[in-house]
Amino acid sequence: MRDIDKIKEKVQKLLNLAADRAGTPEGDSFYEKAFALMAAYGFDERDLTAPDEGDLVAHKHYEFAGAYSDMQSRLLLAIAQALHCTGYYQGVPQSTRVESADVFGLRRHMERVDLLYSMLLPVMMAGARGVEPDGWASAVVRRRSFMRGFAATVAKRLQSAERTVSPAGSAYELALVDDALEAERARNAYAESQGLYFKAGATRRSRAFDADAYYRGQDAGSMTDLGQTRVQSRPALPF
Repeated sequence: MRDIDKIKEKVQKLLNLAADRAGTPEGDSFYEKAFALMAAYGFDERDLTAPDEGDLVAHKHYEFAGAYSDMQSRLLLAIAQALHCTGYYQGVPQSTRVESADVFGLRRHMERVDLLYSMLLPVMMAGARGVEPDGWASAVVRRRSFMRGFAATVAKRLQSAERTVSPAGSAYELALVDDALEAERARNAYAESQGLYFKAGATRRSRAFDADAYYRGQDAGSMTDLGQTRVQSRPALPF
């Protein structure tokens, strides 16, 4: 057996011990020892087994239909950014409408993005439909503000959950940073090949805003069951 194979075997044993004692000081100690070895020898948890299809970079094109297509794209790209992916949208000139968006990332992350987006979009739209005009603010302004609050809160919750399984400075955190960089490289290469000028993230022009509806959207995002599990040998994320 090669020396590096022996190191990987030792790391796997430490990770198994850490999992058996999860939530205890002893378990944390085993994790620290495992991460220290991985950092010293330049590999991460995914290198303990042969790379699978989840390590491949994927690209998915999304078409938007119906009302508030800009908010649909905002939710999609917010989820993607929180889960180590990236993308851009194609807007309609002189309009709030967004025709489509393209998202890039490792397949393991893209699967989660697609699942969560398909699950959360109907929740966001249904919640927004329940927001009525109030005083000076029209229904359109209030509903769009609600959806902004919803998307921002969902993204914040996902980011927080990701940090619970990738402690600062750990080898796994560094692997996730590399995943995000891979996604950016894939996005940039595709855009260049298509001669596209893209708008990264969910930036929008300044529009009328209603704080009350935004806070209502935040509350809805906080209470929504995300139901997410990792495409890794990790327990389900606690929401």
